[in-house]
Amino acid sequence: MRILLVHNRYLHRGGEDAVFDEEARMLADGGHEVRTHLRDNHDIATLGALRTGAASIWSPATYRSIRALLADWPADVVHVHNSFPLVSPAIYWAAAKAGVPVVKTLHNFRLACLQGSFLRDGQPCEDCLGKLPIKGVLKRCYRGSALQSGALGAGLVVHRLVGTYRQRINRFIALDASSVPKFVAAGIPADRIRIKPNCVATPQVAPASHRRGGLFVGRLSPEKGIHTLAAALTAARVPGFKVIGAGDLLPVLAGAGAALLGQCSPAEVYAHMAQASYLVLPSVGFEQFPRVVAEAFALGLPVIASRRGALANLVQDGQTGLLVEPGDAQALAAKLQWAEAQPEALRAMGQRCQQQYASTLSPAANLQRLLEIYREAGA
Repeated sequence: MRILLVHNRYLHRGGEDAVFDEEARMLADGGHEVRTHLRDNHDIATLGALRTGAASIWSPATYRSIRALLADWPADVVHVHNSFPLVSPAIYWAAAKAGVPVVKTLHNFRLACLQGSFLRDGQPCEDCLGKLPIKGVLKRCYRGSALQSGALGAGLVVHRLVGTYRQRINRFIALDASSVPKFVAAGIPADRIRIKPNCVATPQVAPASHRRGGLFVGRLSPEKGIHTLAAALTAARVPGFKVIGAGDLLPVLAGAGAALLGQCSPAEVYAHMAQASYLVLPSVGFEQFPRVVAEAFALGLPVIASRRGALANLVQDGQTGLLVEPGDAQALAAKLQWAEAQPEALRAMGQRCQQQYASTLSPAANLQRLLEIYREAGA
């Protein structure tokens, strides 16, 4: 197939950026012809808030460039990952005008929630689900900005009214079944939603024979449960805990007893995973499919995670990791202390993690599922 992959990169590289790169490689390695259309949030600084807000609703530059690209290079399918803010929904109209089917991966809940993870002030919130995002704008849910929240909210309303999501997207990819009811409540047609987990290639690193210490990998932002993690680490005082990631909440972890490693390359992340004995994901937002879980499972690394969203489905409590109620720092501290005291149990969990990865999360299975969705979309 000829496949055009579209993505708006984030300011701080995260799981969506990694998934985009991995799926591009997976498709190319599978013998398909792949081109990409990329924008980068680093460009926002030069555009300014007003121009960025307008572009998030409709980008004439995107529409023109995609029309020109598809006229010169007729793709079989356009696969959009993140379009916010600089690509904009203009991508869907440009592809439809060219007669090319569109597949959209629903990496987050931004089509239903301005914040993207049904979280406000550190607490679950579904005030805008299935409704106009008025409260999200009034509460400045996107980046604490009235202007940016208003632009995002206006864009959602406009494109719902003109039928962009109902009429211009042939198939939606949800990463886990737990998220489907929320997308349907937000107006996405249920019969166009398909389930496919994120693609994660097998890391080319061998797990260490003697593993020790805990690890967190991800954005240091509220939905990831950083405040819960900091409180749990302060209470548990487990030795050798490492934190990989960047974000606004970095100062929250200062003094919690963890080594703050900042942003690391994928190879460095895998090296730390191969040496750790457990991964911690204390998310308070509704995670759909954190790519880091599949990476951990591939390396035989059990996961201590919140009992919320996809995490509750991915992690089998007592089998491939441990589950804890989201936001409960005391319970998380107890799980950390248990993990430190049970190396043999963690090793057995790690073996089951690798078995689950091999059977359900391998690149071969992922590629086959993705191609099925492309064909269903009309490619």
